[in-house]
Amino acid sequence: MPCSSAVLMSDQSNTYAMFKSLLESILSSSVSRFFDQHNYHGCTLTGREVESYRAGYPRFAALVGAHHSFQMYRRFARLRTRVLLLKQDRLSMLEQQLDSVDESERSPLFLGSSRDDQNQKRTALLLEVDAALADYDDFVERSSRMLSGESAKRRDVRSLQNWIEGNGCLSWEESDFLAHCNDLRRLVPTEDDATARFEGWVEDRLGWMVQKLQKRSAYPRLSSDPKVFISTTAFVGSVARVLVVFLIIVFLSLPIIVCRSIESSSARLGVIVFSLIVFLLVLAGVVTKRTNELFLAGATYTTVLVVFVSSSDISASGVGG
Repeated sequence: MPCSSAVLMSDQSNTYAMFKSLLESILSSSVSRFFDQHNYHGCTLTGREVESYRAGYPRFAALVGAHHSFQMYRRFARLRTRVLLLKQDRLSMLEQQLDSVDESERSPLFLGSSRDDQNQKRTALLLEVDAALADYDDFVERSSRMLSGESAKRRDVRSLQNWIEGNGCLSWEESDFLAHCNDLRRLVPTEDDATARFEGWVEDRLGWMVQKLQKRSAYPRLSSDPKVFISTTAFVGSVARVLVVFLIIVFLSLPIIVCRSIESSSARLGVIVFSLIVFLLVLAGVVTKRTNELFLAGATYTTVLVVFVSSSDISASGVGG
């Protein structure tokens, strides 16, 4: 009997190993084919791996340039404000000087005709004001672009911090800019914030899958580090968009299905109100925080549900009659 038990356990172990190997093979080939179908419309990945560059700024720059989410830099909001205040004060001083020159002017003709104005001091001040205004306007415009940009995602900031801590190829003083999380700005804005949130989740699952299969050579990659996974295809975005569409379908169809199965009008009203609250909370937390967009989306969502419930009541009353 002990021998039979040992043989049975051995057969079960071999069966489990074969099943696991078959499952990993199917999963690996499926994901590999999906990568091949989302390879930037037939373009070939020709970039060098991050680790092929020398340690230091060459390697760090290669990593940051490998994915647009790593393109984050400081706004220097405090310094910009300091400089802007000084430029503003300079213009205020010039304004006061010009007013003083005008008040002390003895010839009214010079104030009434710029062509006949021979006050050299006023002419020099106006030229200085013009140059100061041009400098001020240019700095305000540049600062507006920087300060109004999208803030860096904490997930991306943490990824760069982890990489620097793990590689140690950049001085702590020069990588300290990543500690200023509230001052970091993305150069490439997010097209769809909801999709971007799902992309992070998909990237985590995909990185785990690639590491679990231990076949990194089968996938497009920009880093040979086993702890670094940088997606180089449209796979992540495609899956994220599918998840967003699925979430939209759930929000639209689930309340309708529930209302369809409930006969009480008050219960249906409760389902509509609860669904609206959940819908607006998700919308405000994931998609947008603009009041007008939330109001419009909430009104549209409520209208769809109310119209459906009303039509269901009319149909039911017609059948009953």
